[in-house]
Amino acid sequence: MTEILKAHGSKNDIFIAQLTPADFRTDADLREFVRALCDRSGPLGGDGIYFYDAARATPQAWFVNPDGSSAEFCGNGMRCLGRVILDTHGVAEAVIQSGSTSYTAGRGPVTPEGVQQIRLEHPRVGFQATRTTVEDLDPAVSFTALTVPNPHLITLVDKYVEADLVAMGEILARRHGPNLSFLLPMTQDDIFVRTFERGAGLTPSCGSGMVAARAAYSRLGRAPQDLPVTIHNAGGAATVSLRDWHPVLEGNATYVYRAEVNPAAPLPAAVEVEVFAEEAAAYSAFDIQNERWLDTHHIDTPSAR
Repeated sequence: MTEILKAHGSKNDIFIAQLTPADFRTDADLREFVRALCDRSGPLGGDGIYFYDAARATPQAWFVNPDGSSAEFCGNGMRCLGRVILDTHGVAEAVIQSGSTSYTAGRGPVTPEGVQQIRLEHPRVGFQATRTTVEDLDPAVSFTALTVPNPHLITLVDKYVEADLVAMGEILARRHGPNLSFLLPMTQDDIFVRTFERGAGLTPSCGSGMVAARAAYSRLGRAPQDLPVTIHNAGGAATVSLRDWHPVLEGNATYVYRAEVNPAAPLPAAVEVEVFAEEAAAYSAFDIQNERWLDTHHIDTPSAR
């Protein structure tokens, strides 16, 4: 049996397991395990899983989407994994490698409600020319293309229409294209972002989408790099600033529950979990501010859980 931890960043809920892809007999077995674990009609359900190997000098991590596809990185998941490693080793900062890139996770301030926050330092953003193949999404829409290192397209909107984001996102997903985010500015340091992710679709939030949107915001001249901008999502809020185009993301990393599963066997119909009730209550109290902000600005996110 293997212990798995479920945690979330802005309600983007991610499993954490001290396993590696080599622990599975085949890639197909790994994908099937992840799909069953993340299936919300099954006993558990989630937005993906971070496997990690903490035995190395620099912990190595592998992220897998709920459909079984691999991703270079998950920003919210890396905050959660970062907290696990910091808590396990009793340190204030740690470097973690996800895919081919290293990230630095450090402890952020605890909110008055008692929510644990993690600061995540990213590598330098890579801006790209927008590919002509996306122009048929909507000829009137312009995009900022960048990697963080996940590939993203960001477009500024004057009103958030979820159906438009889904329609464009599904077109890109069928082409195995980049993630797509709508960025709705409110003030210079207060914006809303929603992302359609490859392999996951709409989730309550997307860490790499927040980072990509924040970088595009400065690229378009809307905010200086060093300004901490609050990024509101359907599932919560986080803060992102830039240092010479290196994003720094700070937000919650909240433990949800722990359970034991057998990766080599089908999931049973029911899985016993140990819930972190105090952490859930603290986040609920903290998230009231974001819910009020969304209501005040009349932002409707019908697909949010």
